[in-house]
Amino acid sequence: MADDEDAAVLSDVDEDPLPPPSTSSASSHKTLPQAQQPQPQSDAQAQQQQQRLLDLAAELEEERRLRRVAEASLAEAESRVARFKAFAQDVLRKRDELTAEAAASARSVAALQAEAAASARSLAALQAESAASARSLAALQAEATTASSMLSSGFERISAKASPSSAPAAPLPTSQKYSSGLPALAYGVLKRANDIVDDLLAQIDAANRDRDRAREQMEHRNYQIAIEVSELEASLASRSAEGESLSKSLSQREAEISELRDKITALEGKLDAQRPVLAEQIGCTSKLYHEMREVVKLVDAEAASALSDSVFVWKETDVEESLKVSLEGTKLAYELAAMALEKVGACIDDKESKMRRLEDRVGELIKEKEHIGVLLRSALQATTSEVLKVAEDGLREAGIEIGLDERKEHRPGSLQKDEVYTLAGALENTMKESQVKIVELQHLVEALRAESGLLRTRLEGQEKEIGQLRKQIKHLEEKERVANESVEGLMMDVTAAEEEIKRWKMAAEEEAEAGRSIEEEFQTQISSLHKELGEAKQAMVELENKLKFKEETAAAAMAARDAAEKSLKLADMRSSRLRERLEELNRQLEESDNSIDSVNRNGHRYMCWPWQWLGLNYVRLPPVETDQTSNEMELSEPLII
Repeated sequence: MADDEDAAVLSDVDEDPLPPPSTSSASSHKTLPQAQQPQPQSDAQAQQQQQRLLDLAAELEEERRLRRVAEASLAEAESRVARFKAFAQDVLRKRDELTAEAAASARSVAALQAEAAASARSLAALQAESAASARSLAALQAEATTASSMLSSGFERISAKASPSSAPAAPLPTSQKYSSGLPALAYGVLKRANDIVDDLLAQIDAANRDRDRAREQMEHRNYQIAIEVSELEASLASRSAEGESLSKSLSQREAEISELRDKITALEGKLDAQRPVLAEQIGCTSKLYHEMREVVKLVDAEAASALSDSVFVWKETDVEESLKVSLEGTKLAYELAAMALEKVGACIDDKESKMRRLEDRVGELIKEKEHIGVLLRSALQATTSEVLKVAEDGLREAGIEIGLDERKEHRPGSLQKDEVYTLAGALENTMKESQVKIVELQHLVEALRAESGLLRTRLEGQEKEIGQLRKQIKHLEEKERVANESVEGLMMDVTAAEEEIKRWKMAAEEEAEAGRSIEEEFQTQISSLHKELGEAKQAMVELENKLKFKEETAAAAMAARDAAEKSLKLADMRSSRLRERLEELNRQLEESDNSIDSVNRNGHRYMCWPWQWLGLNYVRLPPVETDQTSNEMELSEPLII
């Protein structure tokens, strides 16, 4: 209210013009009597007072102009301060928004870190499952070894008692102790072998009883010998066909092994193609770490110097170690981002405190400006009253009575003028200082604006890098899921392959045992033929009248013996070739197993076995019924007696 009253008084002073000196002097002369004439000294004083009044009026006009300029500059300063306040509020609002966005990004990074830890735990569980499958595979191998030892020991016991059996083929017997698997198969084979041996022994006894009767039927038996020799030739031809089929199956196995090698090579190529991607990811993580370190260095140089250098080293030969390095690098980048967020928050708090201090300073300047305005108004009021007093004193000295003021105090005009100039100079100095301070505040605001823009740019860059890291983590999770699926399929294929190899090995062993039994049967038949030929010779000696017929019979028997010997030689050669081929197949299987083990140790996890394409059985099933029936028919073929 006091300021409004002072402004009203000043406006009244500005609006009321001073009376012109000419009119005031004319009116004063009119009041004097016309008969009285002024003296020359009083005229000179009146002119001096008039000149002084003109000077004072000019000074008042100058003061009014200066006051208007000061008010305009003050209004401009107030508008600038208002704009500065609005800008400061905008900066604070944007700072709050950036802080909220940084907190949200930190929460998202923490969620991504938790997801990465969960994927690592799932990978460890999968590794434990693979170890359990490896242990089960070892148990299966021990079981297969036990079954093979049982088969070998059983056939060694019955090898001396082999003889032909005419009984029809029947399924293998079962046991309550061994319900399934290789032990059950071994038990059935052993039981069947014992039955065959018992049957053979019974047939041998019957043959001994019928031997006497066979002497009387020599002629008929000679024809039967020729027929049985032809049957042996037919069986040898069938065996040769079986050998050819076995060689074809071996060639197919070789083709499968070559395909497996090609697939292993393709998987190695895929792994080599993925290594640059992993190396690029580690490089991006290292760059992110360095960028975050630079941000921390901008905020706090001492904390940045205490940080360690980048430890992200790409390992060319070990993909698993490189994945661990990438994970550790992501964790370090996350920790450094949290540190940078804390440092930037502290820096922003410092800037806010500085802004508050600047606002307090601006308030003090505004109060000081208002105080200066009050002083200026009071000085102008005093100057106006003193000017009026001087004018009244001058008129009173000239003999003109004008009641301008009731007080009788008189001050010289030069002192009034000096005070006016002093006040004007002080006002000018104060305005200059205010302008300088305002310019400094503007520079400080621009610096703060530039610094906030730099921080905003840094935060945007960090948000982009965090988004890229999030995408990379999702890509890694997808790769890990595909790798886990490939590992599961690979373990299933490996198990099926081992079972298939065991079945092939068992079939080969059965074929070898069948070949040995057939060879023993051939030897038994040859020995029986020799005995029969001796008996025939004795009969021909006894029966001289049938010498010619007996000689022809002996020649036919000798030809049959030669054919049987040739057949035995061919069987021996074929069995030797089969043994060599089986050894080669076992060696190739061992090489393929070793290559698969080396691929697993090197981290080759993307592998598929083409069992379905090749039409093979890759689950645990009993041997094919046709193979069993063919082996049993071979064991149960009738021998030549």
